[in-house]
Formats: sequence, structure tokens, C-alpha cells
Amino acid sequence: MKYTISLLFLFWVSALRAQQDTVRKIRLPLEVIYFGGVQFNNASNLNRILKQEGAGKFPGFGWNAGAGIAYRIKQTLIGGSFSLSTNSKKDNILNTGDFVLHVASNAVRAGNFILSPQLGVGVQWSTFTIQKHGQSGSFDDFLDSNSNQTQMEYNAAIVDFNITLKSMNKNRTVFYPECRVGYKSAITKNEWKLIGTKATDVPTDRLGNLYLQLAWGIGR
Repeated sequence: MKYTISLLFLFWVSALRAQQDTVRKIRLPLEVIYFGGVQFNNASNLNRILKQEGAGKFPGFGWNAGAGIAYRIKQTLIGGSFSLSTNSKKDNILNTGDFVLHVASNAVRAGNFILSPQLGVGVQWSTFTIQKHGQSGSFDDFLDSNSNQTQMEYNAAIVDFNITLKSMNKNRTVFYPECRVGYKSAITKNEWKLIGTKATDVPTDRLGNLYLQLAWGIGR
């Protein structure tokens, strides 16, 4: 029995090694990217109302991070990415997430670098929390009629354009640093809806996000 088990084990190891060798030889034309950086937000209508009501400012600066994957057909890339961002201005906090499908190109080359333009469309969802100060009342008042916070949400279809500077990478198993700059914008104006309640005269915005990112990429 032990000889049979040993032979089966050797056969399994040999088969596993053969499978690993096959996987190494098969190189799918994929590009993977991980990125993080800074983001600058613009919601002019909401920001104007916040200033008028003395409710602080809309967070213009924050941080973002995400990842993406694309399939390469010659010099054309077709893929998708997602990102998350958090932004705060004093106690006002904006959290945003998005998912984008994109088309890009590796055709523009200069020396050991690739300048890759990318155009995408997707969806974006945001939550914005306003922290109120100077409120007074009993604990029951804040559970019933008063509120020390106002929360709202914003959902939109977006268009995303960016340019990524890549280093040449012939070894598809090594990550190389990259950097990119881009801009996301809602396609149409959308409402800032209060969470958990209905309100009239809500502001609308075409939320825009300018971003600068450092990235790690693999595959060409």
C-alpha cells in the first residue's frame, strides 16, 4: 500500500509541475494596475448653499485608491477599474466610490516609456455628511426633532479620461511604477438627496473629480 501511495504522490507532483510549466508558458495579454493618490472635488452649487447657510464647505481635497485590469488586443486595452476616495473639510466628510469600463492604448511610445490615454464610462456613488455645531437640547430632542448631522447621497453616470505614463516592461511578472492624471465628471446634473427623508428644492450638481495618482502595473 505504501508503495502505491508513494507512486500516486510522485505522479501528482509530476502532474503539478507539468501544469505549472504550462501556466508559465501561457501568458495572457493582461494588464493589472494598483493605484493611489490625491483627488480634488468640485460641486459648485452645493458648496454655494453650504456657505450661505453657514454649514462649512464642500471637501475639495482628499485621497483615493483603487485597482484595475484590462485585456490587451495588440496595442488596445479593454478593461475596468474601481476606486474609493475619502475627503473631509473640518467635520464635513465626502466618501465616493466608482466603477468604470474603459478603452486605452499603448501605441504612443517614447524611448523606454509609454504614454497611454484612456477613456471610460461608469457609475459613481457618493455620501456626504455635514456635522452641525452649536446645537442644544435634550437627548430626546436629538432623537426626535433636532439633528446634529445631515447626510445626503449622490449617484451619477460618469465619464472618465486619464493619461498614464508607463515604463517599458518586457518581463510580465514584475511590477513597475507608473503615474497618471485624469478627470471624472458626471454626465448630467444630479440631485443631492437627503438620506432617509424627502426634501424639496434640493441642489443639483455635475460632480467633478480631478485626480493625480502613483501606481504599480504589471503586464504589457
